[in-house]
Amino acid sequence: MDKFDEYCEKHHYREMDGSALVVYRMCVFLLPVLLTCVIVFIAAGRLFLSSGGTCTFLSLTGLYCPGCGGTRAFNELIHFHILKSFYYHPFVPYSIFAYLLFTVNSFLYRHNKKCIEKLNPFALIIIGGALIFLNVFFKNAVVLIWGIHLI
Repeated sequence: MDKFDEYCEKHHYREMDGSALVVYRMCVFLLPVLLTCVIVFIAAGRLFLSSGGTCTFLSLTGLYCPGCGGTRAFNELIHFHILKSFYYHPFVPYSIFAYLLFTVNSFLYRHNKKCIEKLNPFALIIIGGALIFLNVFFKNAVVLIWGIHLI
């Protein structure tokens, strides 16, 4: 038994699947980075949004790209307008929810607390990808069929 296994046994840590452990460690490592981004966006977000930057793909084709609305969705989310955030880009509130769900659940799992036993991070990622695809498909269908731009 190596020192890490002894440490885990002494502190009653539970083993995690290798890939889930890697994703959990990345989530914990990214937490200060994400908090810094939120603070900077709260401080300077209005300047960023009012700069008039538009999506190049939207300008060239008239169709939405997979990221269109993401900045506005993030701005609404940090101001706790969750429904508006979901309207602009549903992946943004979903990604925050999935990040928090996975990170907190993994922490509880590692420390032998009540949690969702078999929470698969890759299932959350697949759901997020499907959400992005459906968002782009729906918004572009509305533009192509009725000529209405939703955002």
